[in-house]
Order: sequence, then C-alpha cells, then structure tokens
Amino acid sequence: MIPRVSKDEEEGEEEEEGEKVKVTKAEMQLMFTPKEIEETRCGIGSCSPGWLQCFATKEVYMLVYSLVGVTQGMFFTYSVSVISTIEKRFKLTSKETGLLLTGNDISQVLLAIFLSYYATFGHRPRWLGVGALLTAASCLTAALPHLIYGPGRDALEAVRASTIPTNSTRSLLLNTTGLHSNEELCYNKPDDQCQEERGYDYLGSIILLFLSQLLVGVAISIMFSIGITFLDDNISKKTYPIYYTLTLLVRIMGPVMGFIVGGKCLSIWIDPSVSPNINKEDPRWLGAWWLGLVFIAAGLTVTALPLFLFPRKLPATLRREARKYKKKALKTGERQEQVVEEVRRHRHARRPNIKNLGAALKRLFANKVWAGNLFSSTVTLLALSGYWNFKPKYLENQFRKSAAEANYYTGMASLVVSVVGAVISGVIMRWARPGPKLVTGYNIFVTFISCFGFLSLMFVGCPKLDVIGPKDGSVGPACSGECGCSERYNPVCAQDNSTLFFSPCYAGCTKDHIATKPIEYSGCRCISNSGTIHLDNNTIPPQEEWGRAFRGYCPEPCNGFFYYFLIQIITKTIVSTSRIGSSIVLLRAVSDEDKGVSLGTITVFISLFGFIPAPIIMGAIIDSTCVVWDHSCGKKGNCWLYDSDQFRTVLHLVPTILIFISMFGELVVYRNCDSLDLYGLKEDMGLTKKTKEVEAVDEKDDAEEERKEEEKPLKSDPDRTTIV
Repeated sequence: MIPRVSKDEEEGEEEEEGEKVKVTKAEMQLMFTPKEIEETRCGIGSCSPGWLQCFATKEVYMLVYSLVGVTQGMFFTYSVSVISTIEKRFKLTSKETGLLLTGNDISQVLLAIFLSYYATFGHRPRWLGVGALLTAASCLTAALPHLIYGPGRDALEAVRASTIPTNSTRSLLLNTTGLHSNEELCYNKPDDQCQEERGYDYLGSIILLFLSQLLVGVAISIMFSIGITFLDDNISKKTYPIYYTLTLLVRIMGPVMGFIVGGKCLSIWIDPSVSPNINKEDPRWLGAWWLGLVFIAAGLTVTALPLFLFPRKLPATLRREARKYKKKALKTGERQEQVVEEVRRHRHARRPNIKNLGAALKRLFANKVWAGNLFSSTVTLLALSGYWNFKPKYLENQFRKSAAEANYYTGMASLVVSVVGAVISGVIMRWARPGPKLVTGYNIFVTFISCFGFLSLMFVGCPKLDVIGPKDGSVGPACSGECGCSERYNPVCAQDNSTLFFSPCYAGCTKDHIATKPIEYSGCRCISNSGTIHLDNNTIPPQEEWGRAFRGYCPEPCNGFFYYFLIQIITKTIVSTSRIGSSIVLLRAVSDEDKGVSLGTITVFISLFGFIPAPIIMGAIIDSTCVVWDHSCGKKGNCWLYDSDQFRTVLHLVPTILIFISMFGELVVYRNCDSLDLYGLKEDMGLTKKTKEVEAVDEKDDAEEERKEEEKPLKSDPDRTTIV
C-alpha cells in the first residue's frame, strides 16, 4: 500500500526543503517496487494492522529513540556513580575497576565497524531494539554478583557491630567475645583468624561485571551509529538541527537520572532489609549499588519493544525520495523510471560486502575533515573518560561528600548545562545557519575554554586531610601502641572536632555507644576530657580524664566545593553549545552511504585509543596518590584515603594536556571544511530553469489535483501489487 502521509506533514516538508514538486500515487507506483512500499508499514511480517500505520512518523520514532536513549544513558552514568561502592564491596583498586570498564570498549573495537556497516543496509529500527535489549541483559548481569554472593563480610560485620540488642554501651570486656572486632577498641586483642575474602566471590564478580561491560559494548556499537543515521536519513537536512536538539534534550535526562538514581540507591544500605547505625558519610557505608540496575533493565525492555514495530523506512521519507527522483528527471530530461533504475543499480553496487567496506574505509581516511574529527574526538574522549569515571570518587575524597551527594551534584550540573547548551546551539544551527568555517572555528574556541576550565579546577579544593594512624609508613601514635590495632580504616573525630584518628583503636578508645548517631566512643586514652590530644605514652592522662571521639570525618568548613561546582557549570555550558554543530559537521563530512561506517569507525578508534586506556591509566595514576590501603589477609584491596592535593592535581592536569593536543585535529577540520553542505542548500541551488518553472506552478491548483488523486482508488496492475 502507498504510505499515507498527512497533507500538512507533506506540504510542511516541501516548504522546509524549498520544493514544490508534487508526486502522485501513480508516479509512486512507477518509481518503487511493492516490496519497497510495503517496507514503510509498521508491524512485524504480515501483522501490520491499519491502525498502527499512524505511528510511522519521524516524531514517533524520535520519541521512542529518545526514551531508549534515556534508559540507556541511565545505565552508563549509574555504572560510574557506583564505582567507589563496588571497589569497597569487592576490595578492588582503581586500576582494577578501570580494567573492568574497558570491557564495553573491547567489544566495540571488535564489532563496531562491522555492525554499523551491515546494520546500515538492514532494518535499522530492529537493530536498535536488539541493542537496547542487550543493554538490559547487561544490567541484569551486572546485578548478579550481589544476588549470588550477597552484601559481603564487611557489611555483615558493620551491621552486627552497630545493632547488638543488649546494652547501648559496650565495654572493652565484650571484646573478648569477638562481637565487635570490627570496631577495633583498645584491649590488647589477640590476632583475629584471617578469613579469605577474595575467593570465589571475588573472581566470580569480576567475571560477571566484565561480561556485563562486553554486552553493553555491543549495544553501543549499534545504538550510537545506527540510531543517529536513521534519524538523519528520515529528516530534512535543514530541519535536522532542531530535531536532533529535541532528541538530545530528552536523552539528556538519561545521564542525569542515572546519577540521581545512583545517589538514591547508594543512600540505601546494601541489604535493604536492615538499617545499621552508620552515617552515609562514613567511609565504610555500602549503598545498594545493585538495586538501580534491576529497574534500568526493566525500563530498557519496555522502551525497546516498540522499535521492532517500526518500518525499515518512514513513509514521508519515501515520498521525499520520489520528489527527489522527479526533480532529477526534470533536470536531466530523463524519464523518472530511468532515474530510479540508475539509483537502484547504484545501491546494488554498494551492497554490503567486505570489498565495499574496504573501499568505504579508504574514502573515509582520505577525507581530511573526517580524519581531523577522528583525531580530535579520540584524544578528547581519552581525556574526559578517565576524568568522568573517577569524578564521583574525587568528590567523595576531596570534599568529603557521601557517594549519594556526589551523584546528586554531578547529575544536576549535567542537567542544567546540557539543556541550556543544546537549546542555544540547536536554535542557532536551525535558524541562523552559520557557515562551516564559523562552526568549526567556534569548536576551536570551545576547546580553549575546556582547557582553561580544567586548569582552573587544579587550584580549587579543600585542605589536605591529616589522619593520625598507620599511613606513609608510620606505625601509629604511641598512646595506642599497646592496643594491638589492625590496619582496618574506620576514621573517628576527636571531641575537639579537628583531630582525625585512623580508627577508634588508634585513638585508644575502650567503649562505644551504639545508640548515638553518629556512634560515640569514650574512654579514649589518646584524648583528654578537655579535648587535648596526647600522642605520647608519657603524657597520657589518668583514666578518669580519658576523652571521647565520634565515628566519621571531622566537620571541615571549606568553600572549595562551591567554586568547583560554579567553574564546572560555566565551562560545561559553553562547551555544550558546540555539540549540535559538531554532530552536523561529522555527518555532512561524508556521503550518505558512508555515514554508518563512519560513525562505527570513529567508535572503534575512540574505544581503542580513548575509552580503553583512559580508565586504566587514570586509575593507576590515582592509585599512586593513595596513602591508606585496605589489607585483608595480607592482600591489598581498595584505597581508603588519598593524598587530596596530589589527587586533585593529576585528575585535572592530564585532561588539560590532552584536550590541548586535540586542538590540532580541530585546526585540520577548520582548514578543510569550506566545501561542506551543512543544510542541504547546494542541492536547491543546483535546480535547473526547467525545475524552477515546475515549482512556479500555482500551488493551490496543484494541491487540489493531488487531493483528487488521493481519493481515487488505483486499479490493479498485472505486474504489480495493488496500491491503495
């Protein structure tokens, strides 16, 4: 059946493209085969009811694609938001979590070019549906470590230590029972029996988390190349900026919601059935990192299913192609059938195979604009990937924010700046239509701003945290030398609200009061009732004057976070205004048939030289700033405390240098972008006099003619399927 398109939609499309060429149903019948027309219907196979066809529009596709993008974007930022909690739960170093995060990039390197190339010639909406379902499977796989191995020994000990139902005050005598070995109070404790923590649960969790990343990598290979090209192919080049902006505005909610959901889940204890007396700011707090993955998987499944019902090509796009063929026939003087046959032969010659894939890759690397974009994008994402993967951890350690708070602030900042930037750039690209030189030149300016922003953040932070205990090779204060303290990090603040001890044991505390919040420790031999700190055995006050301490970090007045947040908002707002323009330059730098493989190849390079090495390199650099490691059974686990000054410097200096280097790619694009047709204007300028005469036909009479034609039932053609 001929795809039905509303009159307003069709005329609006023509007005956008500056065309007045009309195509009747009879001409559509001559130009396209019954199979091509049938492929514009919604449904699966023979199940394509009439009522479903009203959804075969670019607006509906844009909505569904945006919703899938929202839920998929939630997964990516949610994964980042729970990184520090996963490290604490499974005793991982930053370098190890960096290796885990490379799983999705490895699968992209192996598959992105082939998937994007072959899927471009296939049923793209269904490919997108498969990609979304793979992401849902990835979410469930990532949640399996908790469902199989539970919350872990540290979580169980923390609950047990803070919820003993007898007395609210526990004395040192209880220590002999082992009930609160996790608290490590001073009592000359015998060495605990070492329990191996990094056994099957450690190895099994690593495998499952890595497999999850491999699955989502396949989904990325499909979603970010095929989804964009399908949208671009079914929308006029002039209106693409505004449609892409609208899509982006909806999809922005995904990463933002991922941080917010991450913050909400991390504010719940890892085992929601219990509620220990531990503050969320306590470094030993373990949030329900797995919970959000289950909800995201359900959302992806629901939003992915409508994609399987979309047609291979939208009806309005088929009509636009018909008008294009008719214009070409008028321009060259050929019959429309000849033009169509020529196009079909061209498509057949470009059918997907290894030989044509090689030819396409050769065309891409010979394209200076595309190659410059490739270099710039790869180096930029090498810089940003390492930064964003560890930013929540940085906020926790630098500004003493809880994991939940770190995610809320990160999410809200992303929402505000992304919306503002997308709206501004979309409006300018749609109506002002700046030339390629102006667009690419502005990208260079934005790169300078990004460098300056990261450089500024190197000097914004809080004072370095000083902890009394076994760090930097020291053995701890003499006042707690007889307590037999282990290296389990459990910071407490002395009653002077400024001195931080490594644990209650290193403060010489002998009692804890679990009914208070935060938990209070008393009988601390290193602290006097007056708040004075005594670290030497020779100055320890008498027992009746031993002071108190409180679990967690000391309150620290620091305005650094406000300035950090302000600089980031200003910088990201300016940077985000170049996003739409960059996307259009990338798409217009190559031919329509090469768009899919172009995006797939860029994905491979970004993964191989950006996303894979970035978290590994940055994780190793961050590990080098650690001053307190977790040690279990003689093995090094996660880092509890970093040198905040070094952490701040390396986290921002590395991106500054790399983003500056990426500017060389932007300069190549700027020098070679003159011939780019960003808005399809050159097609209109190429119209011949004969075509313009056809466009000058009285529009009212032409529209009336077409309306009458629409109302006439077409007779069966012996060589074709009946077209209604």
